Amino acid sequence: MHLFTRTEKGELPDFSIDDAGTLKYRGRFCVPAVEDIRRMICSEAHGSSVAYHPGSTKMYRDLRQIAWWYGMKGDIARFVAECHTCKRVKADHGRPGGKLTPLEIPTWKWESISMDFITGLPKSPRGFDSVWVIVDRLTKCAHFVPYKIDYPMRKIAELYLNEVIRLHGVPVSIISDRDSRFTSRFWQSL
Repeated sequence: MHLFTRTEKGELPDFSIDDAGTLKYRGRFCVPAVEDIRRMICSEAHGSSVAYHPGSTKMYRDLRQIAWWYGMKGDIARFVAECHTCKRVKADHGRPGGKLTPLEIPTWKWESISMDFITGLPKSPRGFDSVWVIVDRLTKCAHFVPYKIDYPMRKIAELYLNEVIRLHGVPVSIISDRDSRFTSRFWQSL
């Protein structure tokens, strides 16, 4: 109502009142500060059969042609972010990955290794619930190191020293699945 009375007085040049008594901002309908009305407008613009689940940018561009309210862009972004359908079905708009290239074949035993953690196993009699698999890429020889999932990073680094470096030396390359245990504090713990 505050905007309506100021517009009638001519204080707000961007606002106008049409013949039907509707307040407009630069020719667009002004939506009152009623949450249910704004949510209903967003719901129509987002879930209708004409414009089925557009992103927040497209939805804002479409709605700003006919309607206006203060904080409209943020409200639309929040509405789209809360949409369960949009959360579940998310298109990947990133650049596609390059061609897969094979890894070079190692020339020496234990020069290049791969490693992975297997977790969620039933507990052994000694309390181990996970296995750390370390494989030589050339000979396919493997070490299966039992450990407990709650081992600190320092203990895992000690296992690596005792099971790989003590027996085979320091490898030139290590291939892993970028597990958070490898990328976090593993190398600092050695």
